[in-house]
Amino acid sequence: MNSKYNKEIQYSIIKKYFEDTASGEEKDLVYKWLNNPENIIRFESCLRLLWKEMDPDVNEPSIDLNALLDKVHHTINLTGKKEKIKSLQERTKPVISFNLVFRNLARIAAIMLLPLMAYLGWEVYNQKLWKKNQAEIVFNEIICPLGARSQFELPDGTRGSLNNGSSLKYPVKFFGSAREVELVGEAFLDVYHNKNKPFIIKTTGLDVKVLGTRLNVYSYADENYQEITLESGEIELIKREGDREISITSMKPGQHVIYRYEEDKVNVEMDKLVKESKTIDMVKSKEDLEEYSLKMKPGQNAIYEIQGGNIEIKFDETDHYTSWKDGKLILRNDPMIILLKRIERWYNVKFNILDESINEYTYWATFEEENLDQVLKLLSLTGPIKFEKHPREQLVDGTFSIQEIDVMLKN
Repeated sequence: MNSKYNKEIQYSIIKKYFEDTASGEEKDLVYKWLNNPENIIRFESCLRLLWKEMDPDVNEPSIDLNALLDKVHHTINLTGKKEKIKSLQERTKPVISFNLVFRNLARIAAIMLLPLMAYLGWEVYNQKLWKKNQAEIVFNEIICPLGARSQFELPDGTRGSLNNGSSLKYPVKFFGSAREVELVGEAFLDVYHNKNKPFIIKTTGLDVKVLGTRLNVYSYADENYQEITLESGEIELIKREGDREISITSMKPGQHVIYRYEEDKVNVEMDKLVKESKTIDMVKSKEDLEEYSLKMKPGQNAIYEIQGGNIEIKFDETDHYTSWKDGKLILRNDPMIILLKRIERWYNVKFNILDESINEYTYWATFEEENLDQVLKLLSLTGPIKFEKHPREQLVDGTFSIQEIDVMLKN
């Protein structure tokens, strides 16, 4: 029997006994182990292990485990009754107690938890840093070729259309305090509303800041002006000067802005129209412009001079500027030079103006499903101009050169 008890000694049961979690059967087993002299060495080894587990601090004074063992053994022999076991445990608690166990466990937990928290903090930081770097580096770009139109949806739910010869660059996921995209060309956007994260359209001219709205932005790299049309909502126009952002003006639904930032042929023709018009008012400050825009009625225009260019704001029918997304080309008193630019991109052709006086003519028209030949014929019938096509040349790779068309006055 003694051999049986010796083989059955388990450290886990001894530990449960001193933690006061052992069952009645397990307590009886411990009493039998202690009453068997052959188990003294094994039992002492278990006590030493238990003590080191409870108090790993090697600098604290050591305890006489032999004395402890004698005391435990003597107490059990004296009582011999189960109801006295509790008294035995209470008398031994000053030496091995739950307070001591929890105190040392807390100390162990603190030692282990600090590096664990530091590691977790480092992981979280690096995860955020990785995401930030991804947001700065990883972009998608939508490219719409000449003679085509395409639709898109951005990661935030913003939807829109790209006009021919345009591109839109955006991050695979929007991070930070703003949703920024880069536009070259023309786009109509239905921006998803997020009051905590404005949507910013970066262009070669003014940046456009919106929260949630429908608008059209026209900003091609080969032209020195851009146009912004607001269909609904509210937007703010921002001028960049290095790291600075300067608010130029805000826009209300139904307003159209033309920003001319360098002089070219188009701007010269547009300036002529501005000077000849009696419906355009000049304003001297941003405040005057905003006050004027609030009271603006259809047909009214205002111009505000800013450093490096000027802004013209007017109240107009938005369909004039946004109908391209529905396959319509609407012209409303547009100068010939602007009309030809739009047709060039619409049909992927190139016009050669042989007589500069052609730029003085303006047109009213709406084209929807007409092909290029039909458009040119209609323009010739309604004005003193004519068109002459050049044969397209076949290139080395088997493709053909862009269609070139001369524009001249009729004899």
